[in-house]
Amino acid sequence: MTLIIGFKCLEGVCLVSDTKVMDIDSGESSYQSKILTPIMGLPFMVGAAGYTHLFREFNRKLPEKVQESASHIRILNVTELMKTGLSRSDAIKYLYSKELQTTQLQQQEMEEKKPDEDFVKPDIADIDLTHIYTAEKFIDDCKNLVKGISSNFEQETDPIEVLIGLKRPNYPQAELHYVDSKGNEVESDDFLAIGSGSPYVKTFFDRVYLPNKNMFELITHAFRIITFTEMIAKESSVGYTSEKPPEALAVLNDGRFGRVYFKNDQKIIQEMKKEMHDYESLIKKDTPILEWDPKEPS
Repeated sequence: MTLIIGFKCLEGVCLVSDTKVMDIDSGESSYQSKILTPIMGLPFMVGAAGYTHLFREFNRKLPEKVQESASHIRILNVTELMKTGLSRSDAIKYLYSKELQTTQLQQQEMEEKKPDEDFVKPDIADIDLTHIYTAEKFIDDCKNLVKGISSNFEQETDPIEVLIGLKRPNYPQAELHYVDSKGNEVESDDFLAIGSGSPYVKTFFDRVYLPNKNMFELITHAFRIITFTEMIAKESSVGYTSEKPPEALAVLNDGRFGRVYFKNDQKIIQEMKKEMHDYESLIKKDTPILEWDPKEPS
């Protein structure tokens, strides 16, 4: 299992995850990224939680499924472009130039990127592409994959579930979606959590969450919840290390997307761990205890 927290915020949508992966059979743990941005240039991200072997299968298969869908759409676009009189070679070059422009505009990792200076854009009048890999198609790919993976575990409760963050081209705000193991999908206007640590999220976020708060404040609260889940709740399948701290990815309302980096995350994490040690000491502190009164109330 795991813990992934998704929420809408002032800037867009964020997914925050722990990094611990536990092998149920061996009991050994490793630490790795759990949130995917499976198609370059498009502001789609997804995180899966559930049985380890199932979300690993999802993470392994989703990029292939998305690439398969995108390749099919490229073939359709090349065919349509050739109908305008372009040769196959020029159609492929033109399609690549359009995809490159999209990628540079989205700015993966939300950093400035220099244009591909080696690429020369074809001298072709602008042509609208007929076929597009849409947000809806991405959601459907996730739903179908989740249903297929969990089909052999129908007696289990949510053997795998998914959170999706995405931005549609002509919509003003990024969106947060949840998909359960049966492929049912709902959109959220505030926050959601999946994984074995999810019961603790509502307790915290109900007290601090507002959709107009900035993402850095809410990501900090999400880091704190993950730390609480590991240290106080003792959820053995949730955790992180200093080398592999909790990760945050965002899709912003302006269409940029990617991993969010921090210059002071190690300092903040150490302060959170101290908070948890102080809280544990408070719980264990000797205090006056209730005494039995043998008299029944009248």
